[in-house]
Amino acid sequence: MKTVNYFLLLIAFLGGAHHACATSWKIVSPNKQVQFTLEQRKGADGKVRLSYQVSLNKVTAVQPSLLGLVMDGTHYGMDCKLVSKTNKIIDETYTLKSGKRLQTRNHCHEATYTFRNAQQKDFQLVVRVFDDGVAFRYVLCGKTDEQKVIDEELTEFSVPTRGKAWIHPYDWNSRFKPSYEQYSMNGIAINSSPKHDKGWAFPMLFETNGLWCFITEAMLDGTYPATHIDNSGTNHCYKIRFPEKEEPILPDDPKPMSVLPWCTPWRVVAVGESLNDIFQCQIVQHVNPQSVVDDESWIKPGRATWSWWYNGGSVRSYAEQIKYVDFCAKMGWEYSLIDAGWQLMDGLGVKSVVDYAKTRNVGIWLWYHSASGPSNPADVNRFDVMGRAETRRAEMKRISEWGVTGIKVDFFDTDKQGVIAMYPQILKDAADYYLMVDLHGATLPRGFERTFPNLMTTEAIRGAESLGQQPRCDKAAEHNATVPFTRNVVGSMDYTPVTFSDKIRKGVQAYRRTSVAHQLALAVVFESGFQCLADRAEAYLALPDKPKKFLMQIPAAWDESILLDGYPSDRAIIARRMGEKWYIGGINGLKESRTFEFSLPESLIGKKLTVIRDGKDIHTFESETIEVSTATLKIPVLGEGGFAAFIE
Repeated sequence: MKTVNYFLLLIAFLGGAHHACATSWKIVSPNKQVQFTLEQRKGADGKVRLSYQVSLNKVTAVQPSLLGLVMDGTHYGMDCKLVSKTNKIIDETYTLKSGKRLQTRNHCHEATYTFRNAQQKDFQLVVRVFDDGVAFRYVLCGKTDEQKVIDEELTEFSVPTRGKAWIHPYDWNSRFKPSYEQYSMNGIAINSSPKHDKGWAFPMLFETNGLWCFITEAMLDGTYPATHIDNSGTNHCYKIRFPEKEEPILPDDPKPMSVLPWCTPWRVVAVGESLNDIFQCQIVQHVNPQSVVDDESWIKPGRATWSWWYNGGSVRSYAEQIKYVDFCAKMGWEYSLIDAGWQLMDGLGVKSVVDYAKTRNVGIWLWYHSASGPSNPADVNRFDVMGRAETRRAEMKRISEWGVTGIKVDFFDTDKQGVIAMYPQILKDAADYYLMVDLHGATLPRGFERTFPNLMTTEAIRGAESLGQQPRCDKAAEHNATVPFTRNVVGSMDYTPVTFSDKIRKGVQAYRRTSVAHQLALAVVFESGFQCLADRAEAYLALPDKPKKFLMQIPAAWDESILLDGYPSDRAIIARRMGEKWYIGGINGLKESRTFEFSLPESLIGKKLTVIRDGKDIHTFESETIEVSTATLKIPVLGEGGFAAFIE
């Protein structure tokens, strides 16, 4: 039997294998370690179906999983014949404006398989294989003016079940809004079902078969809804699922609709032998189109202050916003965000805040509703302006002429195709008027930031806004130690971190459980090109000198990011570099005190490192400056504690 399998692999390497009514093709990564195997096999019902497998160094990461879709009642992927196969090498470098690594390389092997189904309709499967994973999508060929409808996408992800999964349920609460703000179910059995019947959200992280595997979706161009997954695949494995019909805002059918030719989103499977391989993966960005912005010099990542988290009413106070501009200038932070309600500001109004901020070298960002919901004619200036191209562009022109540097667009509220199509439209219009963008209350990042580099960050996370409720404060450490390996892998994350104060919501105070050093570390652990630090100005100004210095100098974009040590929900120790300066953040997701032991980048040996760690309790810091004489560092942390460090 071993001889037969070796023979099949040899024939597959040469381009195709024929055995037991099966035909297969494979494509390998540039380093020859990752392999995507495409196969046609006859089932018990006599039908021949397409499936795929993914392996790393001959270890299976994704078992045979079905491919295909049904469009207008016709199957694409069943009883089809290969018409042609082409191959090419992609090897390019490009620069992002925000993210975990700005200078990056897109290097992969691509194969395009053209099939003809039983109805003589052609379609393609395009596959790209990288050193850290694979991506594939369907292309429906031909040219039509009439809208086609995809009834079902058959794509499955059959992950070996001997392992664990970190994955959060598709949002389904009383508001029926998929804002990606659920907690991950941590370390659960692979192929488990959520408590509701709406499935799971991307991304999915697995420790399985001695490997790490990460599955998500990339590239949304408005011709497809954002999708999620459920357990309706073969043997309860994961399968693509369209948005829920009951999602609010749009009454339309959640199925995809488009003319031909038609490309579906990419399905991305990252694989690695270490969690750092997943942490560093940028396939989501690689498979998106290159930047459409010719002049990117005005796009600058940065840190921001935000008065809303502690006092939402502050946005209507001219004097309060002037105070926050002065605070930004004192801290050396680039931006100040004025949230919902700024149109009702008293005194001299928001334009005067913008004018004053220019004199302090601080950029102003303004909040907007996406206007994806029902119109409100009585409040068009506050809530409806972003919904139509003419009003959106007129408003962007107006505030750009004022000197506003960015917009936070909120409440998209559905993954249906009509709203998904708004994202590139908003980003393109904003770029035309030199405005950076924060997508809040939005779908999970799918790589828009490569095509529209003015996209600085996206929410799609249960962030600090939720900390006005005690159960969420109690869960914060575990949550914080999970998302660096799940949500933040796919793109910048607008968590609004680094909150030392207890939040008061509706007159009830919720008590912070994480240590102040844990909170400080989040400025490194969480990556966001628009790093909105959410606490009140007084809380930051009252910090001891070392933590304050740390926040004054930490950047918001990175030349390099490395996971030094970590395990989902347990701990995360991350080093990031901008230029020659390194910053390190470590957080404890457990309630027990312990000592972190980890290896530093060799370039830090001989350097002076300032370490800010937990003091005698969660409300105090200790700090010291040490000369790094060995690559191994040991730092004690409290339960739910942490540390931050930087090169002097």
